[in-house]
Amino acid sequence: MLELKRQIYIGNLDQYEGMSLRGISKKTGHHIQTIKKYVEKEDWNEGYKVRKETPSRLEPLKSVIDEWIAEDLKRGRKYRRTASKMYNDLAKDAEYSTKLTVGKQSVINYVSKRKKEISKQIYSTAMFGVHTMSEAQVDFGDILVKNSRGGEETWHELVMSFPWSNAGFAQVCRYETKECLCEGLIRIFDYIGGVPLRILFDNMSSAVVHVEEHGKRKLTDMFMRFTMHHRFKAEFCNPDSPNEKGNVENKVGYLRRNYLLPPPEIADLERFNEQLLNECMLDLERDHYIKEEKISTLFAAEQETLIPLPREAFRVFTIEKVKTDKYSFIQYENNKYSTSP
Repeated sequence: MLELKRQIYIGNLDQYEGMSLRGISKKTGHHIQTIKKYVEKEDWNEGYKVRKETPSRLEPLKSVIDEWIAEDLKRGRKYRRTASKMYNDLAKDAEYSTKLTVGKQSVINYVSKRKKEISKQIYSTAMFGVHTMSEAQVDFGDILVKNSRGGEETWHELVMSFPWSNAGFAQVCRYETKECLCEGLIRIFDYIGGVPLRILFDNMSSAVVHVEEHGKRKLTDMFMRFTMHHRFKAEFCNPDSPNEKGNVENKVGYLRRNYLLPPPEIADLERFNEQLLNECMLDLERDHYIKEEKISTLFAAEQETLIPLPREAFRVFTIEKVKTDKYSFIQYENNKYSTSP
């Protein structure tokens, strides 16, 4: 089985570049039956089997090799060390030779991979400069909710807006976790009857683990599976650039002012969210701020371009392997739970 990133890459070649199975096979080097398997895959739910990951034996020397590659890339091509030369230098050095427990080919493969990654140019592009149909933006916002004691708590609203039609839909969540993000989006997808082709996010921790060098992002496994399961293209703002998703920023404030103030008292969150979606749909019966049409009419046309809902529902859960203490308790987040002896 190919690693998840490779599966997603193959799926994207078919979904977003329209390549044929034979074309993808030629580009990636994988057998056409392997390509067909991942292109036609519909269920991207996480499996229940926990696989043990074996750390790379080259790990102690990767930082050294990366440093050598970075130094060489500053020089002309004819002055750079080959992968074989790097392996020989590691083998000859008294400090590094004791840590070198892999063969020459393993070093060659790693150097080839890292050279492409380190030297690759990342271009900063303007995102969603001209809004087209079936493009959405997503963001979280803070709201106040009355609790059972009469006080107020800070909860969150998850908002999806459609800049082309100016439609917007909200769901209330207790937290801003990856589970809340996926569940909220699923409810909105189900309500509007489809999935946008592209969705713009900021670098929210529920989707992005961290922003790496050159703007590349490490995404949470759940979010990667979620995007592939629903077949939409996830894009992200540049760091500290909320203006790139200005439509949803405005929609967060608009929906909070009109439907979530004064702070509501929520006894049944599921029922409250159903009613909130209905109110968001009724809100579309007003004129677009520029176009001389009702937002509902524009959004109805936009709904026809949405990606159909997946046949298999995405199951939102997280699997973590934990170890009990001598009293048969396990620790999850900040809580302890008893297990059967």
